[in-house]
Amino acid sequence: MKKLLSVLLLMALFLTGCAGSTTTVKEDNPTEDANECAYVINNTTIVPGKDFTPMLDSLGEPVNYSEAASCYYDGMDKVYSYDGFEIKTYPVGDKDFVQDICMSSDSFKTPEGVTIGSTLEAVTTAYGEDYELIGKMYKYYFNEDTYMYFFIMNDAVKYFGYAIDAAN
Repeated sequence: MKKLLSVLLLMALFLTGCAGSTTTVKEDNPTEDANECAYVINNTTIVPGKDFTPMLDSLGEPVNYSEAASCYYDGMDKVYSYDGFEIKTYPVGDKDFVQDICMSSDSFKTPEGVTIGSTLEAVTTAYGEDYELIGKMYKYYFNEDTYMYFFIMNDAVKYFGYAIDAAN
């Protein structure tokens, strides 16, 4: 069941990535709030919009790896699955940049203590009401293209993460 859910989530991520029509290349371009739009796992800081290569080296071998032709860029979008989290990348030139880090285990928490299973009330208490709601996804923007998100279903966080609108 978990494997099926992971496959469906992966397909949804790839399909939503193909929904737009314009492309703006975002390379290794840290923002003022880059330190806020990041997550640390095993002493590795994962920052959307940054080159993934050094992060991949320090995170080690993923449990699962998949790729598909990028909708926006020349090359392959890639998904690296680890125990309890996934990292999605997009290609620019000969590098892969972090587009999204998604946590799906209650082993991971936001700095404010929100985790898998937390309620919508816990999310809004921690982060406020200034979010963009897309379906069941609550997006809190740090700036025009980096954000934290929470997918909430039946009043519980199912997964959360940090991302960049790599092509907007």
